Amino acid sequence: MAGRFIIRDPFALHREGVIKSRGFAMWRDNIRVARYVSESLKPCLGPSGMSKLVVDKFSETAVTSHGAVILDKMDMHHPVAKLLREAAKTVDKSVGDGTKTAIILIGELLGKAETLSAQKLEVNKIIRGYTLAYGIAMKHLKKCGKPIDNLESKTVKTLLTNLFTSRGLGEAEYLAEIAARAIFAALKDRGNKKAVDKDAIKIVKKVGGTLRDSRVVDGVIINKGVAHPAMPRIMDDVKIAVLNMALKIDEFRHLQPFKYHLEITNPNLIDQFLGEEVEIVKKVVDKIVSVGANMIICRKRIGDVAKQLLAEKGIMGVSRLLNEEEFNSVAKITGGRIVADVEDLREEDLGRASSAREEKIGDSTVIIVEGCNNAGGATILLRGVSESVLGEAEHTINDSIKYVSAFLENSTYLPGGGAIETYLASTIRNESIRYGGKEQEAMLAFADCLETIPKLIADNAGYDPIDVLTALRSRHAEGHHQYGIEPFSGKIVDMFKTNVVEPYSVKEQILKTSFETAMALLRIDELVDRRYAKRHEGELGGQ
Repeated sequence: MAGRFIIRDPFALHREGVIKSRGFAMWRDNIRVARYVSESLKPCLGPSGMSKLVVDKFSETAVTSHGAVILDKMDMHHPVAKLLREAAKTVDKSVGDGTKTAIILIGELLGKAETLSAQKLEVNKIIRGYTLAYGIAMKHLKKCGKPIDNLESKTVKTLLTNLFTSRGLGEAEYLAEIAARAIFAALKDRGNKKAVDKDAIKIVKKVGGTLRDSRVVDGVIINKGVAHPAMPRIMDDVKIAVLNMALKIDEFRHLQPFKYHLEITNPNLIDQFLGEEVEIVKKVVDKIVSVGANMIICRKRIGDVAKQLLAEKGIMGVSRLLNEEEFNSVAKITGGRIVADVEDLREEDLGRASSAREEKIGDSTVIIVEGCNNAGGATILLRGVSESVLGEAEHTINDSIKYVSAFLENSTYLPGGGAIETYLASTIRNESIRYGGKEQEAMLAFADCLETIPKLIADNAGYDPIDVLTALRSRHAEGHHQYGIEPFSGKIVDMFKTNVVEPYSVKEQILKTSFETAMALLRIDELVDRRYAKRHEGELGGQ
């Protein structure tokens, strides 16, 4: 009945269907969810780690060892699992690597907290001890690093080779080389520092061949063929007009790019009308020719009349490049300026390239525009046997761009192979002696959590983690803090000499994310889940 509504029980705090839990049982369940997620990623850690085959709710399949991708595809339902997924995304977006390490550390910190709580250590004492240990770790993190004054291609290639190897991709060294070339092509001066212009690097995937067939184009690849069969398919000394308009007389007056008004009162004037249309388009083509353009990239449609006239003038044309990102990348990499009205087109608006050609790659016809060195930017053409392989390679290359960008913010690198985690663990143990309260137990637990990383690297590589960790501790006790695990031989070696290094920014972000997420979860004392709250018909605010 209209106007009728139901008033809920005034003594009921929540709606029917709201799930509440609190106390130690809820706290323990949250920890166990986090540990389950952490355990699922442990076999994937390190260059010898395994991959996961994940099928999402849309039946899309991914074979990957990337932590953020695995958690995203798993579509987990529990709120704690969702928090871990967001933590992994934060690390991935910030520095491009370290997602598995961060989630594993979160799981270990929470697991140790559960053990300490079972030993009658208060949660606040655990949090206090973790906070002290975290402060010590952040203080000493950079002491084991080496700064870089001049960024060299060799250094970037070394960093990226380690990144690609850790993802389990074939041809890791080759992919690192082409990624480094593309990144150096997109480097820009920003004050006293250099930065990577991420928009100046484009990735094009084509199924077929192998990863070894991938290459860098010092220009742009357009996923279109030429607009007309009579247009040239190969061209040198290319001058490119980038037009965000249509080259045709549109049937709908409000879409017309050319402001002409034609009125036909006599059927005999039809031929004259068609002639006028040709003249209008001819003036536009003449304008394009007059500024020296011999190639046009058109965001909208090129009409049949315009296509024919452009072909007669020897101009290569691309019609309906609707993808905004692809259209903008053409302008950025070639150095052209996007023009919305052909009357505004000038010679200085044209992009430049040494050559352009139409080519068949796999089942697709593309136009490759090369030799855009002056503008800055590059395109990586990825080849692979399947979409899954290409997707993993693309994701890793995107991560490598963020990885190098983070490195440029703080040009210091640290030893890899579990060396930095072992160094921080030993430092925390040494300094914990100065704290006499119960917090010392939590600080020692924090140190144990850090040593989980070298143990997993050894275990996943097939070596005894206890033997490896004992040898690693012995080296660090002698003051050799740059020593870590060489996973392919199982030996304890100098990570700087073997070029197994990681950017300082990555380790810093891992520690920050894992500590802050673990602390947030430890402080939760009640869970209120309103996803299944019921609304009754006629209830105020209901349906």
